[in-house]
Amino acid sequence: MSTVPAGLSHWIEIDLDKLAEGFAAVQELVQTPVIAVVKNDAYGFGAVECAKTFSAAGAAMLAVTTLSEALELREAGITAPVLVFLPPQADEAPYFAEYDLTATLDGIDTLQRLAAPPGVACHLKLNTGMNRFGANTQDLPELLQALADCPNVRLTGAYSHLATALEQDESFAKRQLAEFTRQREQILQAGFDGVCFHLANSAGALKFPAARFDAVRLGSVLYAQLNLARQFGLNLAEPFCAKARIAAVRDLAPGDTVGYGREFTAKRPMRVAAVPFGYGDGFGVQAGARPVTVKDSVQTFSRNLGKLALGRYHRLVYWQGKPLEVLGRVAMQTLLCDCTGCDIKVGDVVSAPLRRTAASARIPRVYLRRGEVCAVRSPLTAVFRRN
Repeated sequence: MSTVPAGLSHWIEIDLDKLAEGFAAVQELVQTPVIAVVKNDAYGFGAVECAKTFSAAGAAMLAVTTLSEALELREAGITAPVLVFLPPQADEAPYFAEYDLTATLDGIDTLQRLAAPPGVACHLKLNTGMNRFGANTQDLPELLQALADCPNVRLTGAYSHLATALEQDESFAKRQLAEFTRQREQILQAGFDGVCFHLANSAGALKFPAARFDAVRLGSVLYAQLNLARQFGLNLAEPFCAKARIAAVRDLAPGDTVGYGREFTAKRPMRVAAVPFGYGDGFGVQAGARPVTVKDSVQTFSRNLGKLALGRYHRLVYWQGKPLEVLGRVAMQTLLCDCTGCDIKVGDVVSAPLRRTAASARIPRVYLRRGEVCAVRSPLTAVFRRN
């Protein structure tokens, strides 16, 4: 049974044992060295503790997006190899040598930025069709020659990224695989050896064994966030759970309203509980990364209308496994739920569904090993450990 440190009204529990077990299961399936991606604060789980866990479990390398993310790991005492996905700006280049970080090289301009500090390692980013970062095939001969003439920069890896690995149509992913294979041959024929080639992300590593090459870059599957994993026999345990203590309980009479805009009116005597989770914490927040089309809008409207018609349009939190419906408008850091008929008290713990990457960084992360708290990360307290 875990013990939550005093003073926390709401928190996120991260089970590090489940993360390690999931890593081992995926590693056994892919049979390829794993680059563990801990970008964006390890998908909301907490970069430092996750990086330590994956490194101890056998990760060959860690990967982040920005230099500041990499420096956070180094300042925490993590010495594992770290790849930074964003090509460095001119003022960032010295930090790569100073902190022993692996830079992403995407062209001649970036090579010139990296050439001043001695001993910088880099992975060459190759563009295979995603057209985000990376060198195009036609530019490779000139770039490889420039690399060969630059003694201060060591080429230790080369990689690209699959744009459609999750899609049912595999044709574009296979085109990218073929292009990456051609680019790999160019690099080898140019005389570079000891280069780690990696193309596959989580979905690509599962679906395309030929794309595994020398390593795979795994993110979402390591956090049990990839439903596709079940198709490959990976039943990964959920390591993430957002919890909060009930802050208040009150009775409502018929006709009473709750929350901003009075959007819910009690039709019967009810009891409601206040929970310190809101949209500012990530409750109810959904990703909006894709452009909205007319088709998407019609489908979303139809789904929501159907839920309303069937009485299934509910937002829920859970108390002792029992679903409690959220009532009215969710505030920035508080919601109200229906606890009628429950012997619920102030201080009781409920769990709430939060989107991992939308969960506020200000919510304390409570880390568990063997069911007990081993560390806490909070903006108000330093990380501590218990023996």
